[in-house]
Amino acid sequence: MSKESYDKVNAIKWIGIITMTMDHIGYYLFPQLIWLRIIGRIAFPCFLYTTVQGTEHTRNFKKYVFQLIGTGVLTIPISLYSGTTFNVLFTLALVALSVKDKRFFGIALLLSYFCEYGIYGFLLGWSIYCMVSVNKKLGALFFLVLHLFIGSSLQIFALLALFLLLIENYSCSKKIPKVFGYLYYPLHQVILLIIKATI
Repeated sequence: MSKESYDKVNAIKWIGIITMTMDHIGYYLFPQLIWLRIIGRIAFPCFLYTTVQGTEHTRNFKKYVFQLIGTGVLTIPISLYSGTTFNVLFTLALVALSVKDKRFFGIALLLSYFCEYGIYGFLLGWSIYCMVSVNKKLGALFFLVLHLFIGSSLQIFALLALFLLLIENYSCSKKIPKVFGYLYYPLHQVILLIIKATI
């Protein structure tokens, strides 16, 4: 991976973590502040992008995908609180599996129906894969077309992430520690739930 790509992945990871945190603060603590949820729509496409890049460049794919699934399993008790069993990490794992081995595309597409963000989330991952590895303009068009079917859903604001993904020149050499990157997802939600229970 070139330094430019490395910096972009790091920057997108940070954007994903920050916007996800804002989204969850809105969801758990301040549901009346809709702008937090709007900003939070940026997070999922960011994590799809880093998953596609991780799948393409990891030296140990089995370890990579098992880390996604393992953290997803660890987070299930928290996900049940919001009415979801198979959280976003399972969606990311299905995208990774199907990108790594295209033979899994069909079964992964079907399984994504039962995961957070559903078939929309899975196909969004493939639009980003197309942007990264096939044709940037075609992938961006696919990304846009997917959101024509969202209607009035808050998820339409995920389109904001497209502009961030199309930017190539980022300056961010501050790498997120791998363990932190995985454990932050369940841990910050536990902290927010504790805060919610005490106020």
